[in-house]
Amino acid sequence: MHVSIPVTEDLVDDLGGRYVLYSVYLEGFILFKVRYKELHFWDEQMHRVFGKRLPAFPPKYYLAMTKSMAEERRTMLEHYLQEIISDPVVSSSEIFIDFLKKRQLATYKMPTIKLILKVYLADGRHVEVGGQSSDTAERVLETALYKLGVSRELKEYFRLFITHKDSNGAFTVMKQIAHFEIPFITIWNINNDSFQIEVRKWYMDPSTDVMLMGCAAAVDLLYCQAVQELEMNWFRPTEKQRQNLQHFIKVDNKIKFLEIMQEVEHYGYMVFGPCTAHLAETSSIFTVSVGSNELFCSNVNENFCLPINLMIQWHVNMHVQTEKSNSQLTEFKLEYKQGQQRTWITICSEQGFLLSSCLKKILSEQPVTLVKENLEIIENKSPTNIFNRKPRQVKVPKNKISRSFSCEQNNVFESLDFSL
Repeated sequence: MHVSIPVTEDLVDDLGGRYVLYSVYLEGFILFKVRYKELHFWDEQMHRVFGKRLPAFPPKYYLAMTKSMAEERRTMLEHYLQEIISDPVVSSSEIFIDFLKKRQLATYKMPTIKLILKVYLADGRHVEVGGQSSDTAERVLETALYKLGVSRELKEYFRLFITHKDSNGAFTVMKQIAHFEIPFITIWNINNDSFQIEVRKWYMDPSTDVMLMGCAAAVDLLYCQAVQELEMNWFRPTEKQRQNLQHFIKVDNKIKFLEIMQEVEHYGYMVFGPCTAHLAETSSIFTVSVGSNELFCSNVNENFCLPINLMIQWHVNMHVQTEKSNSQLTEFKLEYKQGQQRTWITICSEQGFLLSSCLKKILSEQPVTLVKENLEIIENKSPTNIFNRKPRQVKVPKNKISRSFSCEQNNVFESLDFSL
């Protein structure tokens, strides 16, 4: 999850005292607003539980802050929140989730009331989830999957997303909803009927489908999502594969359909676009997709295929910082190595944070893949041209992959270090 504090407000309280209100953004969408003293009190409470596991909290200033001091505090708070949200032990704790729930509700002056939330499937069906306006995404997802008949053990393979379909029918996955977010507030704050909450699979390795085949309800979710993405031309089936897929749609054989999908090029990819991409000293509109250990850019003139093991680092900048916007334009910058040369590419998109999350998801799944199959990631020892080509595959020991993430000012900065 990518945290930033791009917006601050200088305000005056009821007693005439001045204070700063920080707008905390998650994945490019505003999550809540908070004062320093509220975060400080929360940190003191968490220290009683987690002690030295927590990062250092920005110190108090007893004199009036200068502009440089205010900027330093904003940056330190951003780093602090990034670190604790990235810690799975802290971010799954009751004290963490309760505070974020209260801040989200307080920011939007939202009372805790009973309601019914619609959670959509990829084929347009929906399930109605009864609960409260304060329910987190984790609870909403659990309830939705239960009503759909999906085994509880399979919950880890699914997530809630914000999706968008415009008047022309173009479909976009905007963001994944974090487990501690309140989906009702997220969708209410967008306030646009073309956005909706949708349950979708959350893994990048298509062979993981086999783990869900024993549950008919899970198969139904995979099937309707695959059919949707096939209709949107996210995949590249051969003519024979397309005919077979259409046949099994007609006879409603979901298992056979998904079995054929395993052989279809680009099945399991997440598609982003159209995006403005700056590649090899040129700038053009591309459709960007991520999957199968690669980032793939294409348009009518060329294809650009970048294996993940050639990537050195990437970072995401959020440029549009207006709360009235339903989404934020981001600049995704990625450095890769081609031979002895290091090159940057830049992708401008509303989905930069989701693109980053998908690449991290591929990395997180690689050790599992290597253990499960003894296995392969994509490598090219002496790449000379990564345009219009298919990378070959070689075996790489799993202990040769390392990765680290850090945060730098307004940017969520992620560095990937490969030793091959």
